[in-house]
Amino acid sequence: MKALRAFAALFALATPGAAAAADWELSAGACPARPGVAAVELIFGGVRASGGDLVVTVYGDRAEDFLAKGKKLAKRAVAAEAGTFAACLTLPAPGVYAITTFHDADRSGRLSRGFLGLPVEGYGFPNDPPVVFGPPGFDKVARDYPLGVTAVPIAMHYP
Repeated sequence: MKALRAFAALFALATPGAAAAADWELSAGACPARPGVAAVELIFGGVRASGGDLVVTVYGDRAEDFLAKGKKLAKRAVAAEAGTFAACLTLPAPGVYAITTFHDADRSGRLSRGFLGLPVEGYGFPNDPPVVFGPPGFDKVARDYPLGVTAVPIAMHYP
């Protein structure tokens, strides 16, 4: 039984999209071009203030995993800068990913919500889908990220 579990764990590590959280890197600034590497240059626009962090969460290619507890592939943070700035997210492999972000102004590690459960901190998604009565669906924010650098604008929205 132990051997079977060890084999299953090894197989999971070799499966694309099953990369450990330590394999992801988020850094401030533009992405350098690196052969054989998939990276996302996140261009945050409309960041209300410097201070706190912009938290980026990445989900894989399964719609049922999007925003589901315990299903994120990675969660990383970069210091927020007011206005527009770029950050580079290195992916462990090309593929379909769904990315979300929020401005963690109070550095609580989670999106702070008010009395009615509505966000009190800024948030944004690739493709800038409309947000009405809850977050957008997987199909609105997921996209394919090939090898190379893919520039993705994210408009931040604040209450």
